[in-house]
Amino acid sequence: MRLRRWGRFFLPVMYACCLGGGCGFAFAQIDGGVLTPTGSDVYARYFHAAGLLDHGLVMVSGGLNVSLFPATLISRNQISFYNPATGTFSATYSPLSGGTAVVPVLAEARSSHTQTTLPDGRVLITGGHRNASGTSPGVAFSGVEIFDPWTGTITAGPAMSASRAMHTATALPDGRVVVAGGASWQIFDWVSDSWSTNRTLARTRTAHAAVLLADFGGVAGDDRVLLIGGAGSGPTTSELLDPADGTSTLLASTLTIGVDDLAAIDLPNGRVFIAGGQNVATGDSVPFAYVLDPVTDAIAGLTDLPNRAGGAADQQIVRAGWHVVVLGGEQQAAGVDTVLDYVAVFDAAAEEWLDDGAMLNLHDDFAAVALSNCRTLIIDGGVPFLGQEIPSNTCEILEFTDPAICIAGDLNNDGSVDLADHAKFTACCAGPAGESTAHCVNADLDGDGGADLRDFALLQQSIAAP
Repeated sequence: MRLRRWGRFFLPVMYACCLGGGCGFAFAQIDGGVLTPTGSDVYARYFHAAGLLDHGLVMVSGGLNVSLFPATLISRNQISFYNPATGTFSATYSPLSGGTAVVPVLAEARSSHTQTTLPDGRVLITGGHRNASGTSPGVAFSGVEIFDPWTGTITAGPAMSASRAMHTATALPDGRVVVAGGASWQIFDWVSDSWSTNRTLARTRTAHAAVLLADFGGVAGDDRVLLIGGAGSGPTTSELLDPADGTSTLLASTLTIGVDDLAAIDLPNGRVFIAGGQNVATGDSVPFAYVLDPVTDAIAGLTDLPNRAGGAADQQIVRAGWHVVVLGGEQQAAGVDTVLDYVAVFDAAAEEWLDDGAMLNLHDDFAAVALSNCRTLIIDGGVPFLGQEIPSNTCEILEFTDPAICIAGDLNNDGSVDLADHAKFTACCAGPAGESTAHCVNADLDGDGGADLRDFALLQQSIAAP
């Protein structure tokens, strides 16, 4: 949802018929998987951020709430924690170092910010809008906060060199974080807790998509970040950020129509799948999908989103192997928003849509966090009420149940088990700083809560199997 298109009045509501209860449905089947209800967030919110912590909890921060008296948007500073083992949320957090449980809150209430888990387990929270009031989500700012899971405390981090909201934060394999938005980008170094110099983007952009391209073009250690679309001076364009030399390269390949609020994800072969978004000229959502090869600088149009002629924007996108799932968001036509429960499954290997259907609930401006290659938590988001959109606290789980899609031992999520997964497993056994959280969760093949020699034996069996 574009913030400038919000209506003038807002109403809070418990939305009891659907929130937390899956609107009466026990599950929803999709090709290769299922959606099931889970516990409700402690707080109703949208335009929030979320991420997986190293010890398996999901942390949800900030966002927007609404109030009736007076009718206004409110920036949230609340944090909640989801426990996948119990399927419940709590505002209370038990520090890893022990001691009394705490209720952490952000020092600066914010929305449309980013949240990134660092290799040492801390959480980097950057920018966003603050001081929401009336129909305005507030103003962008440069403030940074860092959550420490060992103490449960939040402290101020070094500010970015520029104010940013609706920007992106992309974790590199070495744990540094590339933050991009507005007219510039910079890198956060988690070892020194410092920012690089501010670097100029080839095109200004907000509400764009960002995708990590690890080992770019098959070159080990050559990691790039691809930015696609976004409101600004390059809504049809993409550019490659090279953290090694601080340069930005504009690609020649372009989208058919300039969009923001689009979705994109990397594929196992290094290409990038792109879907949906809002036409920056008209505001209408688009149904287009593409596959972009950033190495050869070639883009090809795919069949449009199935059964969604009016398009979709603000959606989330997840992947298991070669299966890509587009989730939720909104359709916009002639200034009218329609919140979606849309689900579509794409086989990227065959480049064809397999299925489309509905989630258990409506979700717009929401968050999705991969609990593993197989399971994704869908968190909160906007829902319609009396002609307006208000925040909800409804959550659900997307799980791939087909073993041909969710492959035990596929630690790099490329749709197969091979020696590359062996290397990933070794890094996981080295400790939290050795590999990203999602890979290490996937390394627990026997489900006993950690990656150890028993899991290594199972991985060896998978590699040896024909």
